[in-house]
Amino acid sequence: MNAIPIAQKSIAAASISGTYAIVGSIFSTPPTIIIIVSTLDQTVQFSWDGVIDAFPIVTGGMLIIDFRTNGMAIPGNFGPYVKEIGNPTTGSLYVGGFTV
Repeated sequence: MNAIPIAQKSIAAASISGTYAIVGSIFSTPPTIIIIVSTLDQTVQFSWDGVIDAFPIVTGGMLIIDFRTNGMAIPGNFGPYVKEIGNPTTGSLYVGGFTV
């Protein structure tokens, strides 16, 4: 089974506010590994659905979530969302990963 890269999605600091904004677009295929990288100058809140807070992404943070190794799956047609905790003014948040 081969890993297939998912196109990187991103959102710039200027597009992040106090309400959830989608990072790029929804995933069309269920990712098995997600990589989140922040070059933002403030912490932001991450959500899987744009409603429920999942976890914060800290300034300069990176997070790798490996669903497949842990025997989990994430449904397709969901999108990564972020909103302000701090007020980011520079940088971007990037979301990428792999599917099989």
